[in-house]
Amino acid sequence: MKYVYRYPAMLLCIIAAVLMVNACSKMDEYKEKYVSNGETTYTGKIDSVRMFSGKNRVKFKALLNPDPRVTGYRVYWGGKADSITFPVTHTEPGGVIEQIIPNIPESEQTFEFVTFDALGNRSISTFKNATSYGSRYQESLINRKIINSALTSNLQTAITLVNMDKATGVFNTEVRYLTTNGDSASCNIPLATTDTFLLNHQYGSLINFRTWYRPDSTSIDNFFTAYTTFQPVSGAAWIDLTSQIVKNYGDPFQRSSWDGSRWGILADWTSSADVKNASGGNGGYELRSGVGMLSMEGGWGLPAVPNGKIYQVVNLPYAGKWRFLATVDALGSAGTKYIAVNAGTTMPDFANITTATWYYNFSTVAAGAKPYIEFTTTSAMDVCIGFVSNMPNTGSYYKVKNVSLSYYKQ
Repeated sequence: MKYVYRYPAMLLCIIAAVLMVNACSKMDEYKEKYVSNGETTYTGKIDSVRMFSGKNRVKFKALLNPDPRVTGYRVYWGGKADSITFPVTHTEPGGVIEQIIPNIPESEQTFEFVTFDALGNRSISTFKNATSYGSRYQESLINRKIINSALTSNLQTAITLVNMDKATGVFNTEVRYLTTNGDSASCNIPLATTDTFLLNHQYGSLINFRTWYRPDSTSIDNFFTAYTTFQPVSGAAWIDLTSQIVKNYGDPFQRSSWDGSRWGILADWTSSADVKNASGGNGGYELRSGVGMLSMEGGWGLPAVPNGKIYQVVNLPYAGKWRFLATVDALGSAGTKYIAVNAGTTMPDFANITTATWYYNFSTVAAGAKPYIEFTTTSAMDVCIGFVSNMPNTGSYYKVKNVSLSYYKQ
C-alpha cells in the first residue's frame, strides 16, 4: 500500500524549526563560553597612529574615533608591564591626539593603544613600534674634529672640520669662543660645511665645540657630544692685507691707457706730470717682457723726472704695526729712489721727502730686492703709499713688479 504525503509544506516547516533551535543552542553555548555578560560592546578605536623616537621617551600622533562614549585611552608597552592613561574631552581639534610618553627604557618597543568608556568597555587594540634612545646611544657619539685653523686676510680665524657620514645622524657642530671685545659668541656649522671662519674671534684664544646628532628622522630630541677644546692658530704673524686694501697692486700692474706698444698710465694710482714723460703723455706704466710694471725712467730719449711721484691713498682699518713692501724687478744706479708712506691724502715732493711720515731710500738695492717700510699707527687712518724719486736723463730707471701691505697680528 502506498502512502502519499499530502502536506510537504508542513514538513519543510518542521525541518526549519529543528535547524533554528539547533542554531540558537549553538549561539547560546558561544555566549556562555566567551561572553559571560552577554554581547561585547566595543568603543571606537584609535587610528592612523604615527610614532616619534626620543631621548628616553617617545611621542605619538593619532586620530581619535568620534565615539562620544569614549572617556579616555590607555597606552601599554613592555609587554603590558607599563602603561599610561590619558583622559578624553572630545575637544581635540579634528579628533587629533598628540602626547609624549616619558620614562621609556632605551630600546625598540611595541605600543598598544586602546580606548575605553565609563563602563569599562574597550576598543580593539592598535599596535605601533617606536624607539627610545638613551645612554648607550649617547656614549656612541663622536665629536666632529677640527683639523686646521688659519688667520684670513680680513683677520678672521678660519677653521677646517673633517667630513662625517650623514648616516650616523650627525647634522651640526656648535662652536663657542671669545670675541675681540671679550664677549662670548657661538656659531653653528652644518654637516655640509667643512671650511668656515669665526666672526671677530679673539686671535689665539681657545674655542670649545660639540657635535649635534639626531638618531633618526622621526626623533623629537637632539643628542650632543661633550665639549672639546681646540687651540686655533696663535702667536704673532704678518697678515697680508694687500688685496683688501690696495688697488692695482701688481703681478701684473694694470693700465688705464697706453700707447699700444710700451708706455702707459697706471690705473688706480696718481702719477705726477714729470713721470708721464713718454710719447702721448704716457708713463708710470710699462709693458716689460709682456708683463705690466710700475715704472720710472729718464734718459734714452726720455726727459728727466726731477719730482717723480706715484702713489695712492688707502685706509688702514686697524691700529698697530704695518709693512709696505715693493718687489723690484730691475733698477739702474743713477737717480735717487724712495719708497714712502705719508699720513693723510697727499705725498710730499722729492725736495721735502724727509717730511714724509715714513720713507726709505732703496737706490742701491739689487734687482729682485724687496725694500719695505715698517711703521706703527695708533688708530685707523688714511695714508698715501707709493714712490718719490729724482731720475736724471742720463739713463736712470726702476721697475716694480708688485707691492704689498701687511699687518702684524699679535
